[in-house]
Amino acid sequence: MARRLKLPCEETMKEVMTAYYTEAFTSDRPKAWVTSGAPVELLLAADVIPIFPENYGAMIGARHMGGDLCSAAGDLGFDDCVCSYARCTIASTARGEGPLGALPAPDLLLACNNGCGTMFKWYEVLSRRFDVPLLFFDTPYCAGEPTPQDRAYLVRQLERILSDLGDILGREVDRDKLWETLQISSDTAKLWVEIQELRRAHPSPLNSPDMFLHMAIIVTLRGTDTAYRYYQDMLAQVRERVERGEGAVENERYRLLWDHIPPWYALRDFFDFCAEQGACFAVDTYTNVWQGEFDLARPLESLAECYQMVMPNLRLPLRASMYVDYIRDYDIDGFVIHSNHSCKSYCLGEYEIARRITAETGVRGVILEADMVDPKFYSEAQIKQMITAFLESLD
Repeated sequence: MARRLKLPCEETMKEVMTAYYTEAFTSDRPKAWVTSGAPVELLLAADVIPIFPENYGAMIGARHMGGDLCSAAGDLGFDDCVCSYARCTIASTARGEGPLGALPAPDLLLACNNGCGTMFKWYEVLSRRFDVPLLFFDTPYCAGEPTPQDRAYLVRQLERILSDLGDILGREVDRDKLWETLQISSDTAKLWVEIQELRRAHPSPLNSPDMFLHMAIIVTLRGTDTAYRYYQDMLAQVRERVERGEGAVENERYRLLWDHIPPWYALRDFFDFCAEQGACFAVDTYTNVWQGEFDLARPLESLAECYQMVMPNLRLPLRASMYVDYIRDYDIDGFVIHSNHSCKSYCLGEYEIARRITAETGVRGVILEADMVDPKFYSEAQIKQMITAFLESLD
C-alpha cells in the first residue's frame, strides 16, 4: 500500500464541508442548483445558497453508489451516453438516495455551458422536474483572447441574470456585495494558483488525488471568507512541505500530468497503484480550471472573461499549448489522458492533443478509457496493465 501524506488542513476541510451541507439542508434561505463553471458569485451576492450537483456526483462515485444510481437513471429513460454526473444525481433525486440522501430541492437553477453542452439539457430537465426558473449563461468558444463582441454579449447576459435574480427573489442584488464577493473569489483563486505552482518542486509536495480532494472547497465555497482562510492555511502547509523536501509520493521516480476528471470510484486504488511504482502526478488540467482572477476596475467584463476562458471552453490549439506549458513548467516525464465516456466536450480532440504534446516536447503519453462515476466502463486489470507498460517505457 502506497504511503499517503495528509496535510493538517484536511481535518478542517471535513469540518467545512460538513457545515456547508448542513446549512444547505437546514437553512430556509433560497437555494440554487448551479453548474461548477457558472458565475456563483452572483448567487452569493444575492444571499442564495449554491448547491453543486456535479460535486455531489463526485461524492456518489467516491462512495461507490454510482453504478446503482446510473442504472436507475436508465430506468428513468436516460441512456448510458448521457453524462454520469447528470444520470446519478437525477436518479438520486428520484429515489431519495445518495451519500446524504437526495439534495435539497432548489428554488432556482443557474447553469453555464463553458464546461460542456450537456449542462443546458440537464438543467432543463431539472427545471421541469422542480418547476423552478432556469438562468443560463452562454459562453462562446475561445480561439484566443475574448473579442469585443464576446465581451458585450457576455456582459449583457450577466446584467440579465442579475435582473432576473432580483425578480425571482423580490429584491435587487446588492452590487457592492457583488464587488466584495468578486474580490474574495479572486484572492482565493490567487492562493489556489500559488498552491498549484508549488507542485513544480522536486519531489512534488502534492499528488493529483490530493488536489482532487482539496478542490472541493474552491468549487463549492469560492467567493467566501471560509474558502480564502482555508487556502491560506493550505498554502502555508504546502510551503513547509517543500522546505522539508517532502514529496507526496515516496521515492518519486516519474513526474506525470493527469488530464480530465478522475474515476472517483477508483481514486485511491488507481493513484496508489501508480504511486507504488514511483509515479507522482505533479500537475493536472482538471484542478487548474479554477484560477479566475478578477479586475475590479471592470468587474462584469472581467467576470465574463474568466468564465469564458476556462480550459474546456478553449479551442484545440489553445488547449494543446496549455498542456505543453504544463509539461515544461512542471518537468513532466509523461502524461495520462482519461478518455471519459461521460464527457464528450472535454475529450474532444484528445488524440490530436496527445500528438501535438509529443511532437512539441518529445514527452509521450497514454490514453485510458473509463468514466468518472459509472464503474461499468472501468476495466481495472486492463488499465493497470497499460499504466505498468507505460511507466516501463519511460525508463
